[in-house]
Amino acid sequence: MTIELTKEEYKTLLTLTFCGEWMINSHKTEVDRISKKTETLEQKLFAFAKDAGLKKWIEYDLEMEQYFPTADMENELHTFIDQYNSREEE
Repeated sequence: MTIELTKEEYKTLLTLTFCGEWMINSHKTEVDRISKKTETLEQKLFAFAKDAGLKKWIEYDLEMEQYFPTADMENELHTFIDQYNSREEE
């Protein structure tokens, strides 16, 4: 399967991926089958960041051989998570 995305669409996909992965896994203390699947897909999507001109959002750790969100990405996207959390507290 091939999916073509604009840079803006890819950035939106990364936003959804980051927030969705956080929602599904941030509260877990153990890795389960779903966690592994979401992490695998997240890594696959993160791998295209540099080619899409979003290296400011994703970095690759050679030692761990994994992609990670940068502080820039986390700071920008945690706004959504903070908004979600504040609605839960009401």
